[in-house]
Amino acid sequence: MVAKSYIPLFRPGQTVTFGVTSDVTAGQVVEVGTSDMAVAPAAAASAKVVGIAGHDAAVGDKLTVEVGKPIHELTATGAITRGQRLEAAASGSVRTLAAGVAVFLALTSAADGAAVRAIQL
Repeated sequence: MVAKSYIPLFRPGQTVTFGVTSDVTAGQVVEVGTSDMAVAPAAAASAKVVGIAGHDAAVGDKLTVEVGKPIHELTATGAITRGQRLEAAASGSVRTLAAGVAVFLALTSAADGAAVRAIQL
């Protein structure tokens, strides 16, 4: 058997490019937006924070976001919608938070068995 290895899509401290679903100002805290791999200014007490906007950006622009946690590409168990908190599921996959501890925040939506991008909490 050939040994495999894994590294996250992005590591803590790296900048990540996201789409913009609502105008953003440099330095604002941003949360999961209304489309996959997109962000918008965070609402008060948001549980969907992704990072800090690196520059001003308008709807439809690309935005550099400073992230403090790794972003992974994982396998979904059950359907997942972006912005949902995720927990560990059977066989090393992730599922929508049900009874465990939230360890990821979904950045993309995914069908059962598909890849989902998620930031570690």
